[in-house]
Amino acid sequence: MSGGQKAHMAPVRVAVIAESPHVRASLQALVEASPALGFAGSAADAEMLADGLAGSVPDVVVIDMEPDASDAPKTAFDLAHSPPALVLLIDDTDSDWPLDALPGDAMAILPRNAMPGEIVMSIEAVAAGLCVLPPDILARLQAGRKPSRQAVSGAPLEALTSREIEVLTMLADGLGNKEIARQLDISGNTVKFHLASIFGKLGAANRTEAVMLGMRHGFIMV
Repeated sequence: MSGGQKAHMAPVRVAVIAESPHVRASLQALVEASPALGFAGSAADAEMLADGLAGSVPDVVVIDMEPDASDAPKTAFDLAHSPPALVLLIDDTDSDWPLDALPGDAMAILPRNAMPGEIVMSIEAVAAGLCVLPPDILARLQAGRKPSRQAVSGAPLEALTSREIEVLTMLADGLGNKEIARQLDISGNTVKFHLASIFGKLGAANRTEAVMLGMRHGFIMV
């Protein structure tokens, strides 16, 4: 096993911010029940969490947003290190403030009543550098920030990441999701998140179109 694979196998370090002790305990139990995740610590707010971790920065921070929250959360970690990815649990996905929190950082936005499996999947996704958004937020993001496909014809495409290129190359070789997951040593859910990101960046409707567009734009050679 290569050093890169060993690094990938390390548990994702997850911290929790929640005002409610009950919510903190529930999220801690959820993290500790997943073999792929490691619990790093929890606190009622970001400053207390940063103090408690004594300079250590987790991979992902799960933040339970109270109903009256109206601003993007601040994680209060030393930005000399790579900032953690965020999983936000919010009551009102119709609010506009989550859109202002999105640029640049991997993030998931889920309702506070999300199922445990959805939260775990989202933690794994943001740890892999992806974003997970409810359909209504995604629709507003696309309507407000993306021109139509006709308008972008001929415009430079958003670059694929190295991992997305790996996945796309395997698609071109005819591999299914399970085989891609096995070869890259990632979960099937992570493969699905990568595929969704690839389709979105290329404007592809299915796997075949993604491969064709990937070849056309020089992302893969077959």
